[in-house]
Amino acid sequence: MKKNLVAFAVAAAVLVPGVALAADSSNADTGPVLYGYAQITGSNQFGTHGPEGLIFGAHRIRLGVKGEAVPGVSYNFQYKWDGAWMSGGSLAGAASAFPGVDGQSGVQEAEINFGFVPALQLEVGKFRVPVGLERTQFSGNNLWFIQRSMNQSLGADRSVGAAFHSPNVMGTGIYYKIGIFDNHSLDGSNAFSDFGTNALNAKNVGYPFGSGQTRVGGVLTNGSGKYLFAGMLGYKMSPLLNVELSGARADTNLSGPGYANQIDAWNLGVNGGLMGIKYMAEYSRVNSYGGIEGLRGSDWYVALAANLHEMTLTPDWLDIEPAVRFERFDYRGTVGSGVPGNINGAYLNNTTIGVNYYVNPNNPHAAEVQLNYIVPTGASGYRAQLAAGKNYAPANAYLYNTLALQFQAGF
Repeated sequence: MKKNLVAFAVAAAVLVPGVALAADSSNADTGPVLYGYAQITGSNQFGTHGPEGLIFGAHRIRLGVKGEAVPGVSYNFQYKWDGAWMSGGSLAGAASAFPGVDGQSGVQEAEINFGFVPALQLEVGKFRVPVGLERTQFSGNNLWFIQRSMNQSLGADRSVGAAFHSPNVMGTGIYYKIGIFDNHSLDGSNAFSDFGTNALNAKNVGYPFGSGQTRVGGVLTNGSGKYLFAGMLGYKMSPLLNVELSGARADTNLSGPGYANQIDAWNLGVNGGLMGIKYMAEYSRVNSYGGIEGLRGSDWYVALAANLHEMTLTPDWLDIEPAVRFERFDYRGTVGSGVPGNINGAYLNNTTIGVNYYVNPNNPHAAEVQLNYIVPTGASGYRAQLAAGKNYAPANAYLYNTLALQFQAGF
């Protein structure tokens, strides 16, 4: 299986750019249309004095099909291979000691949209929970940086559910999405999912079935009665300014001393740009991060990018984009009763310096190269917790200096 995935990734990296440069399916709304991308990434940490060495592998591989079944009814199905293969370093093949190293595969999105009324459309299936500007408006193949911000830990990612939405209500620039989601089918590594083996993390989600659960035709006959509610409201005033507010709430399962009865999250984001200059900023906050009562996680970042070609400073063959992001992830509050340890006040700063190179300015995400260097500060609190066996570090957190290089091809 791994050999097949590696062959697919290599073929995509070599063959896809020629096809992708000639066709861009991002604006296609009829179908079926086949789309996808592959990202090959290498990274190395400095100053760890450990045996890891250079890690090189398939970061993300996506393959999907989308289109319009009948006028007003569209669909999207996407399959994923994340971390599909890893080579080099002492971590290669160490799935037993490092869960997830060998990658994850599965259905990323499977959704149907009923858009008969543009201002009140209905989306059903598995798709992004509407929390977080970067999470919802930037897909994996058009990220400014190789890794998303650490606020991914404070969001909800994707889940099965239903949501009413509109990308532009009657031409006013206002957009919204509000829905209800299955709290058990959430993708991992976020505040609402059971994303770890640590007992502190296992209190987040409700179990999908009760005692005496049976299946009828492959369908579960009862549920946990616990769901995730999420909503987003935004206003795109102009290309210079887009403002978005979103939030989510879910009841927890089997709450007890030291654990929260519910998890609440909210996010405020802004982004915009003009003539090659782009900016983005977000603030995220979650109570009961990791399912611990009274423990609040927060994150904020500011990011700036300047596309030199769009600023007419470089020719077509040199479409480069310097980018920088400063981010801070904090823990606030104290650990609840019955939970050992106190990490009140722990924080981590990440400064990411990067440059993006696009082969074809007319279709930038068809073939590109990204180079990032991540500089952390204030990570001592997290390192102490990791040494004590407590995995509180947020997703996408680099605790040491890291250099990453990524090659991408998409169609």
